[in-house]
Amino acid sequence: MPAAKSRRLRSWFQWRQLLAAAGGWALSIATASALAVVGWFGHATHWTFGLGGDHAHHAEHGAQPAVDHDAAPASAADDGTVRFPSREALERSGIEVVPVEKRPVVRELACNGVVAYDERRIAQLSTRVPGSIWRVEKRLGDHVRKGDVLLVIDSQDVGRLKAEFLNALVAYESRREQFAILEEVKTAVMGRQLREAKALLREARNHLTNAEQALVNLGFDVSIKDYEPLDDDTRAARIRTLGLPPAMVAGLDSALVTSNLLPLYAPFNGIVVGREAVVGEVIEAAKPIFEVADISTMLLVLNVSKEDADKVAIGQPVRFRPDGSETDFTSRITWISTEVNEETRTLQVRAEVANLADSSDGETRHALRAHTFGSGRIEIDRRGTAVVVPRASVQWDGSRWVVFVPAGDVAFTARPVEPGVRIGDAVEIDGAAATDPQITHVVSAGSHVLKSQILLERMEKGAL
Repeated sequence: MPAAKSRRLRSWFQWRQLLAAAGGWALSIATASALAVVGWFGHATHWTFGLGGDHAHHAEHGAQPAVDHDAAPASAADDGTVRFPSREALERSGIEVVPVEKRPVVRELACNGVVAYDERRIAQLSTRVPGSIWRVEKRLGDHVRKGDVLLVIDSQDVGRLKAEFLNALVAYESRREQFAILEEVKTAVMGRQLREAKALLREARNHLTNAEQALVNLGFDVSIKDYEPLDDDTRAARIRTLGLPPAMVAGLDSALVTSNLLPLYAPFNGIVVGREAVVGEVIEAAKPIFEVADISTMLLVLNVSKEDADKVAIGQPVRFRPDGSETDFTSRITWISTEVNEETRTLQVRAEVANLADSSDGETRHALRAHTFGSGRIEIDRRGTAVVVPRASVQWDGSRWVVFVPAGDVAFTARPVEPGVRIGDAVEIDGAAATDPQITHVVSAGSHVLKSQILLERMEKGAL
């Protein structure tokens, strides 16, 4: 193909491509222009140009359609005032007005916690000698008083120690009589005999004291001086039921009862919270079989994040609400751990709280239960009286924080504020609105509607 003809063909194709591109750009520009005209016309006619019927009839005769003022939207002015067309429109908006409060501002530290027994008021009880359970007096949940018998065990070691005490008492009395006789005739006997008799008396006294102490170590209330005036039969009968309450002894056959009985007593007033004992069970020494707790005072164990560890101090007020409860229990911090928990990385804080709740029938109830989880609040700062509004009242209008205050029956004005400390569902405010004594009420629920109307007016005016 000649070169000239080839150049003409390439030029022709290039012109075709340029014309096609120009046509595409022209079509896009025309489409955008048409949409802009439709948007302007719709805004100018409030988008009623497509309606027929009554609207077309009014347009032909130059008449204006009736306007439902109750359905018309609220309008916002440049000064931040939002006005509703009627009282009915205001009521349908869901706006609520609440009074402004003035109260002390308290900064609190929120943390999780659990209720626990006070270690000083809980006891795990066991026997000091092995044996078998002869009788169980208390059940799980029973209230006990200090000195009450929880159970009685049958132990051969107890019988042996009782016998040793009686034998030691007899030996001591015998040595004392021998020494007394030698004292009367000391001028007729050798001094060595008198010294040996005196040493044997002292040795017998030591054995008796040791036998007495062995019974005391088991929990018996026994004294040498109480048994010295008694005869042998009375001593044996008395030591056989030693430690048992009179009511229990009255129901026993004294001829058949064994001397091996050892009662286990409640160390203080409380409730049986643990029991691992049944009649006839063989138990070992030091094995926990009863647990008694005084639940009139409980511990609140709170876990504070390590970032807030330097904010807590002993004596700070504490409020604790158990899960599922609507009651707050108040106390003060009594102990702060010296270390952070290795697993939770939190600081443990404790507070003691009274666990009494009087019921209508006069019987004392215990409201707190051990191992119950809950939420705690530690008061770390308290200020003077401040202006407080609901958190829903404070809105961000795009450039500042505001609250809306009534400006007539159907109008509200935005007033700038500076949010401060949050107090639950409320927040402290500062600024002109907080110091103006004439401002006594603010909008709570529905304040976002007023904020949205202000933002909408700014968008239409191109201020955003």
